[in-house]
Amino acid sequence: MKGPSLFVPLWLLAMAACIPFPAFPQQEPFEAGVGIVYAEGHAFLLKAPEGWILDRESRGKTRREPVFYPVGFTAKDTPVLIWAGSQRAEPGGRGRIETLLEEKRRSLAPPLGSGAKSIRVAEWRVGKGLHADVFAFVSDPKEDSLLESMACIRTAVSIDYVVVKAKDESFYGRSLAAFASIVKSYIPFQGGTVYIPR
Repeated sequence: MKGPSLFVPLWLLAMAACIPFPAFPQQEPFEAGVGIVYAEGHAFLLKAPEGWILDRESRGKTRREPVFYPVGFTAKDTPVLIWAGSQRAEPGGRGRIETLLEEKRRSLAPPLGSGAKSIRVAEWRVGKGLHADVFAFVSDPKEDSLLESMACIRTAVSIDYVVVKAKDESFYGRSLAAFASIVKSYIPFQGGTVYIPR
């Protein structure tokens, strides 16, 4: 009688192992928290810092880039959002960052009254020997923070960028360390094996 009584629990365990469980989203072929931004002719990786979520489901059909926001929020209700993108570089390269900044300034400027301007606030080293020029957007002429910053990374084929935007000054200030971490995790690639630092 010992044989059958031992068989039943083993059989139940085997059956339980066959029950399909809902699949968790996978970051193929990379680890969770690492997102790929695909652009024309190249791509780049960004990594979410601790306490932040990398979300590719909320991008919508027209947005190709991942978005980042703090744990405990969704893409719809977050008080601060970080996202990335890329634009093809033009011959000469230098003017393209200024064009990108000008587009952003126009979108931030109120229809009446003061406008907006960008101030270069930092330069950070990123992957493959590249660097990011970091700009903060402020009102013109008072230079009050508009709660948005952009890091621009010039490559041979593109201007890649990461943007942070907040709804209030408190969240903006607290998100800047995460913004820096995401920008500094930037690794460009055009295929092949990619080493992801931990």
